[in-house]
Amino acid sequence: MPTRSDTADLILTGATVLTMDTDRPQAEAVAVTSGEITALGTAADVGALRGPGTEVIDLAGAAVLPGFVEAHGHPSVMGLAIAPPALDVRPFVARDGAAVLASIRHAVRRAPREPLGAYGVDFLLQRDLPPLTRELLDDLHPGAPLLVLSNSGHAAWANTAALRAAGVDRATPDPPGSWYVRDAAGDPTGEAHESTAVEHLMRAVLSDRLDPGPLREALRWAFDQHARVGITTASDMACAPDLVPVLKDLAGAAEAKLRLRTWMIGTPELASAADASPFTDKPSSAMYATVGAKLWADGTPWQASIATTFPYLDTEAARRTGADPCGGHGSMNYTPEQLAELVAQFTAGRVPVATHVHGDLTCEAVLDAYALAARRNPQRMRALRPRLEHCGAVTREQYLRAAELGATVSLFMDHVRWWGDVLADDLYGPEVAARWMSARTAWDAGHRVSLHNDGVCTPTDPLSGVATAVTRQSTSGRVHGIQQALTVEEALRAVTVNAAWQLHLEDHVGMLRPGMRADFAVLNQDPRAVPPARLREDVRVTATFLSGRRTWAAD
Repeated sequence: MPTRSDTADLILTGATVLTMDTDRPQAEAVAVTSGEITALGTAADVGALRGPGTEVIDLAGAAVLPGFVEAHGHPSVMGLAIAPPALDVRPFVARDGAAVLASIRHAVRRAPREPLGAYGVDFLLQRDLPPLTRELLDDLHPGAPLLVLSNSGHAAWANTAALRAAGVDRATPDPPGSWYVRDAAGDPTGEAHESTAVEHLMRAVLSDRLDPGPLREALRWAFDQHARVGITTASDMACAPDLVPVLKDLAGAAEAKLRLRTWMIGTPELASAADASPFTDKPSSAMYATVGAKLWADGTPWQASIATTFPYLDTEAARRTGADPCGGHGSMNYTPEQLAELVAQFTAGRVPVATHVHGDLTCEAVLDAYALAARRNPQRMRALRPRLEHCGAVTREQYLRAAELGATVSLFMDHVRWWGDVLADDLYGPEVAARWMSARTAWDAGHRVSLHNDGVCTPTDPLSGVATAVTRQSTSGRVHGIQQALTVEEALRAVTVNAAWQLHLEDHVGMLRPGMRADFAVLNQDPRAVPPARLREDVRVTATFLSGRRTWAAD
């Protein structure tokens, strides 16, 4: 009979326990004490740790995995942009342009004098959406500011009142790496591109959501959305400094639903002070830490703001992205020299850098910047684990070069699910679509590949990314590049142990082993036993545990 000090607080049994630990890949039961895993093994062995106060949960037929890790998330943007009562018009919610305009008109009728932000338009998936001119937006909401944001987050459209609220006029300079579109006279049209300009407009129009009470509720809602899909740890990629206190407070609360690691918005101003605050909260077992800086080397193929060696197709859809119909190749947000300087400043201050990159030409400039920083201090660079985010068109040679530099890659896998057909038919052609998010190539190049959902840009759901990585199927059922597929086991590692390593948390989460935090995603069945084509329909999260405490359950 175990003594009181030997007994567990919680035992999960009757399940297939997939540990992601190569030394012990599978078990039948797991024991938890004080939020930490204390034993794994057979049901009989772990059951011996049961005491009078032990909670025992029989998960008959279920599967227990490490809590999922969202390597590239945006909880703060989720809270600000789509938490109720925000207007969510993403193509996953508003199926076409008519639905987008109807939603905006309905919101205006309910509050004709209130500022309105609508998040999530996509001209490629909502084909009937008209150009969002300032005149159209003035007509939709004549009485107050209206801001419509793209689903990618890389573009926004403002009415006259919103421009006025943000103080944007012909004398307003373009922020670094961003720009306001202007007419022939130099006046802003209301259209803005890339993170700094978009965020400036968003903060001006949605300023009420930044008040402490609404902000806390919005972020709490975002944390809850992560728990519902089995996520126990997430990054906040591109956190604004004024959000840090609330995020840190929520992550550290007794009832917290999410462990958080933030990468701050990598502005030149922040780079010049990279060895100072806020990079003092180093990664540890704490529920919150400020980790690094996020840079945007380019934007999105949906707004023709990535630099590629291959051209856009001459199609109506490609022209809607803003691409040059005469073989346009897109562009970067920075010159290679500017990018190299930013990387050098952050890494010199021992700050990890995560760089948004889609285009292969852009990737070459990013790798050149990483290589320059590595030459100055190769050991430091490897220790910082510099990252490449999304990686739509990154090539085999670039993945190999990145691995040699000690860089690591996180893939936005559900690009293939939602936009695979668009890439093949409308933007670049089937050959490019077949190697978009080339997970197999990255894996075979030696990377600890992670998969992510990029916060609001697709529904936050790690199992969806796993299914797409395994099947390479779009929403129509078409397969784009099956040669780039991962196995189920590899894809599960990409949302657990690999993602934890990228967040500098491999000693605490992402794996089930005694001494690690008791973070679990409970699935209704073992995903390895399900035919790949049925993964999306048949496998679901039924419960989530953070440090041994249940944060969500299906019933």
